[in-house]
Amino acid sequence: MSSLPADSGTRSANAASTASAGHARMARPALPLLTFMMALAPFGDTEYTPAMPAIAQTLHTDYGVVQLTMAFYLAGSAVSQLGYGPLADRYGRRPVMLGGTALLSVGFLLSMVCFSIWPLLASRLVQGLGASAGGVVADATVRDAFPADRRQRVYAKLNAAFALAPAIGPVAGAYLVRALDWRANFAVLAALGAMLWVAVWRWLPETHPHPDRRAIRPLHLWLTWRRILGTPRFLLFALLGGCSIGVVYTALISAPELVINLLGEGSGAIAIVAASILVAFVTGAAACVWMTTRVAHALIVAGGLGLLLAGSLGLLAVALLLGTRGALVAFLLPISVCFCGVGLVVPVTTAKAMAPFRRTAGNAASLLGFIRMGVAAIATIAMSVLHRGTVLDIPIVFLALSALAVLVFGGYLLLERRAR
Repeated sequence: MSSLPADSGTRSANAASTASAGHARMARPALPLLTFMMALAPFGDTEYTPAMPAIAQTLHTDYGVVQLTMAFYLAGSAVSQLGYGPLADRYGRRPVMLGGTALLSVGFLLSMVCFSIWPLLASRLVQGLGASAGGVVADATVRDAFPADRRQRVYAKLNAAFALAPAIGPVAGAYLVRALDWRANFAVLAALGAMLWVAVWRWLPETHPHPDRRAIRPLHLWLTWRRILGTPRFLLFALLGGCSIGVVYTALISAPELVINLLGEGSGAIAIVAASILVAFVTGAAACVWMTTRVAHALIVAGGLGLLLAGSLGLLAVALLLGTRGALVAFLLPISVCFCGVGLVVPVTTAKAMAPFRRTAGNAASLLGFIRMGVAAIATIAMSVLHRGTVLDIPIVFLALSALAVLVFGGYLLLERRAR
């Protein structure tokens, strides 16, 4: 009888050794390629945002309606993620990534030739339907190809790219719209989409060599999704990520109006805003990478949420006390604090949400993206519906998202306490 635990331990060690050897033998995709896959869609999300005032003027529509272009995009992204995961588990990572990138590029081309707001909304929906492939496939590929002890650091780097891309986007977009016009923004994105398709075709190895033939069967999907969604930690981490990403998108669709229409700054000031956000993201993401092997994940998330809440309250105070008489820097400081917090929260919540799922990594990545982008889409719709053209628009939505995130994190801590 006493030999049973030793035999069990030997089998466990052998299984772990076999898993590690499998990861070692598998062809790993290059990190720059995964970064390009992860970053193009969020870069495209916001690269056009400095042109939103020009779009509203050219297409003769209200700025609040133009803000819906982001909501349409995020809605398409959220829904399509439910399909990309099962398709990636059934047919492999490469073909799904190629198809999604092609659809994304077509969406960019359609936006470039739109002459009214409604076709533009439709083209943004097409972009959303294609864009989510990059995040789903990248997350699943990392889960396939990298051992557990390296995964969180890889996720931290990729999510740093995911966080940095929407901050870099407005910098490039501001210069494009000033030098040319708003259609040039989408022309550049279409060219980048074509480049990504070629890069995936040439250099992305297939990391899922044994496709699951049941992956797209309705009953199998239902059972798989029910098991994933029945994991409370997955849901809580997904919601935390959604609140954080919601902050990113609501800020970036509202920043051009705040800077140009309310504070009376020139369009070039949008580049200053984007650069400040970029620095904040770099700071938060770099801190997350450094802390990931030194600090408990719950403390990293708690610190990020603390910064998010503090920045939201600070932004509300600036809006109430100074209004449109405030200097741009007064608004930038609390916004930067919020984005630093987002840089801490997103990588950790991604890694922890994906950790329990090996054979169903594609489905888990799909549901994770669906929940996160769904929350972000709701936030941008709320921003558009509640749009009053005042300095209070951004802080109200920020505060709502950060308060919800704190409540969700409280639920996670309570769950952990009961599990002990």
